[in-house]
Amino acid sequence: MHKLLTILAITITMGTYAQIDFFSKADRFFKTHVKNNRIDYSQIKTDPKELFELIDFISTNPIPENTKKAYLINAYNLLVISGIIEHYPVVSPQIIPAFFDGKNHVLNHQNISLNSLEQDYLFKTYQDPGLHFVLVCGAIGCPPLISKAYQPNNLDYQIKTQVTLALNSTFIKVNTAEKKVELSEIFRWYAKDFGNNTKAITTYINSFRTTKIPVDYKVSYYEYNWSLNDLKTYKKPEGTLTELAILPQNLQAFTPGSLLRKNQYDYTLFNTIYTETKSNWQGVNSSGFRNTFVTHLVQITYGITENSRVNIGLDINIKNSGTSVDSTLNGLKPAFSYQNGPSSRAGITSLGARIKLQPFKSESNFSIQSTLAMPTIKFPEGNGALYWADWDRMTWWNQFFYTKAFGDFQLFAEIDLLFRFKRYATQIGMLDIPTSVFLSYFPNNKITIYGMSQHVPRLTNNIHSLTTDWVIPANYTASGLGAKYQITRGLNIELLYTNFWRSTNSGQGSTFNLGIKYITK
Repeated sequence: MHKLLTILAITITMGTYAQIDFFSKADRFFKTHVKNNRIDYSQIKTDPKELFELIDFISTNPIPENTKKAYLINAYNLLVISGIIEHYPVVSPQIIPAFFDGKNHVLNHQNISLNSLEQDYLFKTYQDPGLHFVLVCGAIGCPPLISKAYQPNNLDYQIKTQVTLALNSTFIKVNTAEKKVELSEIFRWYAKDFGNNTKAITTYINSFRTTKIPVDYKVSYYEYNWSLNDLKTYKKPEGTLTELAILPQNLQAFTPGSLLRKNQYDYTLFNTIYTETKSNWQGVNSSGFRNTFVTHLVQITYGITENSRVNIGLDINIKNSGTSVDSTLNGLKPAFSYQNGPSSRAGITSLGARIKLQPFKSESNFSIQSTLAMPTIKFPEGNGALYWADWDRMTWWNQFFYTKAFGDFQLFAEIDLLFRFKRYATQIGMLDIPTSVFLSYFPNNKITIYGMSQHVPRLTNNIHSLTTDWVIPANYTASGLGAKYQITRGLNIELLYTNFWRSTNSGQGSTFNLGIKYITK
């Protein structure tokens, strides 16, 4: 019995010592690498041994129940730093796909995401709004990270101190002359933690402020600064520290698979000119003509959920088309005549309803989009007196997106199932299966350069035989080069050239694309 008690005492002592060692090592790490409330990522990147030891401890050791809250706060801040170091140099945590939602970290042998650590482990247990002022997401817009570890024997005082400092600083922007106050978007995103309405939020803030915010002041929210809280984002003119310009919203890494926050809008206009002077049909190559199809795709997308996992949208297809026996550039003219006749066509050809979602909470790199579109004009496929405008079929387009970042590079892959269901007995059904790959390079935080390749097999239901099997009568392969430029915080422009360099039972032409995207705050 005496031996058993001795072993138990040693075990408890070792466990307590391990906890103390973690807090002391974390304290030493933050004191070394956090300066002026910013993190010296370049120094950590040069010698990451101390960080790796702490991350290894978090990954392999049980969560200590008696010091759980302080332990998890430090673990969160350390895991944020390690996630940034993995991709450093980087201008913002937002440019790292799945930074907050992906299960990229390990806590006590369990794969977790930063959001899960924050919400499932901390907020559900403690329901303490003060946590928003000590959990630092790696951005300048966050409350500052202190140069010490949070200690279990002094935690309540440390949290209260940080909340008080934040709410009595420029984190709350009061304009007395205009009787208004601007709050960090943290109070909007996590409104339920502060009382879920403006009055309750103001009451919470005033409970910590020396100078209270009057109840008649108009409340709004200033734009969150997602620039990395890197020591290098500060310069020293005349002995003072001055913040550099706010990082624009990250539209570089924004792909068709990216989702919006609740109440956020995406307005996209994608203009495409496809023109061909050659085609292949049943083994015969043809030339001596020019067919041109001009598409203006207007897409409006809206975020509807707090967790940013469901978006809805509307697609409007505006098309012009034309044909000519002149294969020179003059043969483009019929497509821009905006007339309806045997050699040209124009109009709003279809409308589509769209839903986009992230099906797996832990896999924000993966998303699905489904669009159902119907033709909106008579005889869209032409009837002899009218030229072709669009497919005269109900279209159900299902897209599967995957994104992966590698430092300054990003891989985006897409596989589609595009069904065109026949509306009349004389038609045939079709299934296209486009498979696309995009590789992007970010030379700086405004310019993106990318290459792409796409292969599209088409399966059709053959009405000329008694079988209902699907056959593959057509396919094509295209490749292209493109670039994006971020003009303002929420606006970018995109150019893409694509060449259809091989085909079977299909046209062989080129596309010229101009895209404009605007995303609200």
